This record gives sequence, C-alpha cells and structure tokens, in this order.
Amino acid sequence: MNTLPVPTDAQQRTSQEKKQARWVVVITHHEARVFRSEVSGTVAEVIRPRQTDDSIRHTHRFDGFSRGHEMPAAHSFFGPVADALKMAERILIFGNGTGTANEMNQFVAWVESHCPEVAKRIAGTVTIDGRHLSDDQLLAKARDFFKPYPELWPARK
Repeated sequence: MNTLPVPTDAQQRTSQEKKQARWVVVITHHEARVFRSEVSGTVAEVIRPRQTDDSIRHTHRFDGFSRGHEMPAAHSFFGPVADALKMAERILIFGNGTGTANEMNQFVAWVESHCPEVAKRIAGTVTIDGRHLSDDQLLAKARDFFKPYPELWPARK
C-alpha cells in the first residue's frame, strides 16, 4: 500500500469549503467506479474507456488477436477518471492485478504526471480482488482504511 502525506490543517480548511470529503475509486482496465463517499449504500459513478480505434492500444499475441486483450489508452480513460475526482478531498484507490496488468498503479503514475493536484489527494492504494466483493464490502474496506486517520474524516455538523 502506498500513501502520500496528508495536507496541512490550513490547506484542509481552505479546500474543505470547495471539496467533498473521502472518495473511493475501484479501477480495472474495463471501468472505474467512483464512489463519492465511503458510506454504505453509496452508488458509484461508472466511467468506461471510449472504444474507438484511436483510444485503444492493442496487446500483441502470437496466437491471434483477442477483443478481451484490448486496453484503453491512458489519455482516453484516465483523463475522465481524474476529472471526476477533482472535487474529492481524499481519495482511496482499489485495484487488482500485478505488474502492467494493475490498472490502479498505471492510473496513479498517470495522474502524478498529468494531474498533480489530484495526485496530492490520493490517501492510499489497495490491491484487492474486486470481482468477488460487493459495493458495500468495498466501502467497508474503505472505512477500515480511513479509521486510523481521524483527520481525514469529514467535519461533523
């Protein structure tokens, strides 16, 4: 798990007026699900890569081309996901896979390079087997992640 430094109190007070608290992203090469809260029952916004010839990078296989091995080009997929995260105060990213198959790691690297203002708000990354977890189970994992960091909890009214 990777973590980045938490913003200072002054930065948090200034940005809390404009931003919402803690968001969760579950990302694969097929889609990104953006939860605008880690509260149970939250419904995700689903972002899928554009499927045009220009927005797909093909993997090369010796046994022939397979539609299941197409990967979205970073700019056509990661850009809209990063745009969706601009109002988040803190972001937790879930992903699966290893190495180049881990879309989460590729997204973090892309956002650090292309959207550093979003990258600064990434609280952590967690590798999971998201295919076997319900949305509420994923959100429970997010609450467990944030529990030791009370400074990341939204202000109580």
